Amino acid sequence: MKYEFFIGLRYLRSKRRQTFISIIGLISILGVFMGVMALNVVLAVMRGFEEELKDKILGVNSHLVVLSYDGPIKDYDKIRDEVASFPGVVGTSPFIYGQGMLVGETNVIGAVIRGIDPQNAGSVTNIEEALGRGTIGRGKEKKEEIKGEELKKVGHELIAKLNESTRSGKPPLIIGRELAANLGVSVGDLVNLVSPFGKVGPFGPQAKIKRFEVVGLFDYGMIEYDSSIAYVSLKDAMDFFDMNGKITGIEAKVRDVYRAKQIGDEITDKLGFPFYTRNWEEVNKSLFRALRLERIAIAIFLALIILVAALDIVSTLTMVVMEKGRDIAILRAMGATKRGIMRIFITDGMVIGLVGTLLGTFAGYGICYLVKTSDAVRHLIPFDPEVYFVSEFPVKIEPLYFIGVAVFSLLVCFLATLYPSYQASRKDPVEALRYE
Repeated sequence: MKYEFFIGLRYLRSKRRQTFISIIGLISILGVFMGVMALNVVLAVMRGFEEELKDKILGVNSHLVVLSYDGPIKDYDKIRDEVASFPGVVGTSPFIYGQGMLVGETNVIGAVIRGIDPQNAGSVTNIEEALGRGTIGRGKEKKEEIKGEELKKVGHELIAKLNESTRSGKPPLIIGRELAANLGVSVGDLVNLVSPFGKVGPFGPQAKIKRFEVVGLFDYGMIEYDSSIAYVSLKDAMDFFDMNGKITGIEAKVRDVYRAKQIGDEITDKLGFPFYTRNWEEVNKSLFRALRLERIAIAIFLALIILVAALDIVSTLTMVVMEKGRDIAILRAMGATKRGIMRIFITDGMVIGLVGTLLGTFAGYGICYLVKTSDAVRHLIPFDPEVYFVSEFPVKIEPLYFIGVAVFSLLVCFLATLYPSYQASRKDPVEALRYE
């Protein structure tokens, strides 16, 4: 063991005359520990929120859509086959997008009307799982674990009803649980779908009204979607919006969501003008950018805890240098170099930083692991699903974040040791020993 490391460790031990300094050292370790732990936990939670929101959005919307500058697309089967042939594309489905007003017994609400192909819609979105949740209900979902395959099975049976005849003979319609509650309707009730873009009559444009029967309810878990979307079959949407056999676009699901933009550019190049693509990152760019900025801002504020702990290290080493003035002079007289004196006190500060960082990293990982795996801990702070898009703490453990926080903490602690170590190396042994 080098003498610098040996003496540095000895200085950290508590002695009768150094009890106060040792307590300050423990406080410094505690400060680094708290800062690293808090920063790791918050970054994991924020990353979990971002991932959960991404999963919710991609459950409703496809990874990318193919559109045309000329408007509605005709001969869409050929375009769909070309899109499906691209490497990385795992599902495609045509869709029609429109807007209208749903009229129930007690209320009138504007809604987004989406015409879908019941046979292929489940391959690009999570509509089947959402239909399963909407049918089984949240109460049962909280009491027992419902596997995704069970939800898909229930949803698959429901979505097939869009191509079947209803009891009333009216076209089938699927709406969100929140939208149904606001309209005051349930499965089996009739609603009117109203579009302002109707035919022109003798007194001017007339609204188009068509009666639909509610055959199912979906629950995506986000009130923004559950209260504003209604699904009809592709055929009924063509008839209601007078599309004349055309569609709005083609939805596509890719194997790697982070390659959606690259695959979309390749599809655009192959199809050529007037076709273009939009991916999920472009559509939700502002939302995810705001989440990332929020995560960075919180990380900066929590990093201040580590900086405060670093100031404690500075004060601790400064007091050690003042206390050990005679020892420093003796070491210099025995042949210790200025660089060796600096290493002694750098060792003191880095031991404090290393212990605090390791303890904080392990504690932060342990808390994140408990929140991720333990139902009791995960539901310790309940979230109202009617207000938030999550019902529990979402945590995503990113090893790179833990490594980054640890490296940052050690770097700050190292920088905090430089000034007091430099002051110790400048002490004149003659002045220190003159009156000894």
